[in-house]
Amino acid sequence: MKMPLKSMATKFGKGAATKQIYIYETWLRWVARGIQFILAIIVCGLYGNRVDRDRKAGNAQTAAWVYALVVAGFSCVTCLIYAVPNPFSRMQSHRLFAWDLTLFVLWIALFGTFAAIFLKRDGGEYEGTSVALMKCAVWVDLVNAIFWLCTGVYGCFRTFVGRKVNNKIDHYQNKVEDGFNSKVDQYAGPAINNFSMKLNPLHKETV
Repeated sequence: MKMPLKSMATKFGKGAATKQIYIYETWLRWVARGIQFILAIIVCGLYGNRVDRDRKAGNAQTAAWVYALVVAGFSCVTCLIYAVPNPFSRMQSHRLFAWDLTLFVLWIALFGTFAAIFLKRDGGEYEGTSVALMKCAVWVDLVNAIFWLCTGVYGCFRTFVGRKVNNKIDHYQNKVEDGFNSKVDQYAGPAINNFSMKLNPLHKETV
């Protein structure tokens, strides 16, 4: 009776103490992916307006604007997949940091392409597109690139240093377990013995 109760108390103590670590990490991942998703949606709207207008007018699509939509689309899909806990079974999403870094490169290329076109212009329109609006889009591209760089670097760090981090968490769990075992022995031991005596009144201690 004593050992099962101790095991339950230990398990509860370890879970309560270490669950917060993983909750914080999950929330941070959701916040980061949520921001990336929103920024990618904004880019889809900024560049998609020009693509849609050319389509309706029967004009040839400009490669740079289509490229922007492709990058933003990939980013949206990636955020939705990565927001799911362990979407790839046992492979955690941070181990796919190479894809985050790939998207970072794509966003930097997008930023460089449109920065060269619009940042040097003062205002007005360029090929029917508002220069002021596209200047805003250029800086949104840069923010997107920075966020994908951050998540890529974090994923790389978590992948290659994750074993050390997990070992520290395990060490912390063991300390919690030892502390709970001592508390259970100190406070619950006599109560459990009394409860056992009540269940088995014929039991007599032998000297």
